[in-house]
Amino acid sequence: MEQKLNLFKELFADYTNIAILHIDNSLGLVDSALEEIRKENEGNIKYIPFVDENSAKLRATAREYEYIVLGNIFSYCEDKTNILKLMYKAIENSGNIIILEKISNDNRYELLDLLESVGFQAPNCIELFDDTYIFTAKKMHHWDNGL
Repeated sequence: MEQKLNLFKELFADYTNIAILHIDNSLGLVDSALEEIRKENEGNIKYIPFVDENSAKLRATAREYEYIVLGNIFSYCEDKTNILKLMYKAIENSGNIIILEKISNDNRYELLDLLESVGFQAPNCIELFDDTYIFTAKKMHHWDNGL
């Protein structure tokens, strides 16, 4: 597992004062890796435990985070598009979203399509963990929604 978490950490670039938002539905899979990234980059992690869809409805300012990590929340949200739009706004230009979803949720293609429809670029699904997909996508300034 340590090797897989090290590979997961490679999804993050080194940014001094890195700002990460982590909304997690008790998955707990990458908590230790995120804490190492925070420590190495003297950054901050805002952790929000996911209780229901309202947990993911942010009041974040535009371009507040370099990375947003969502842990197994989309199967429990009816308005997935609105949630992703809020995340899009909260991510820095050229920032990244990382979504962890249990393979058993069977929502791989739905999430890839949603990421693209909201304006994220280069959506990708990585099979690194045994029972969890990792989705990645990037917010590119002036490529779609522009914010």
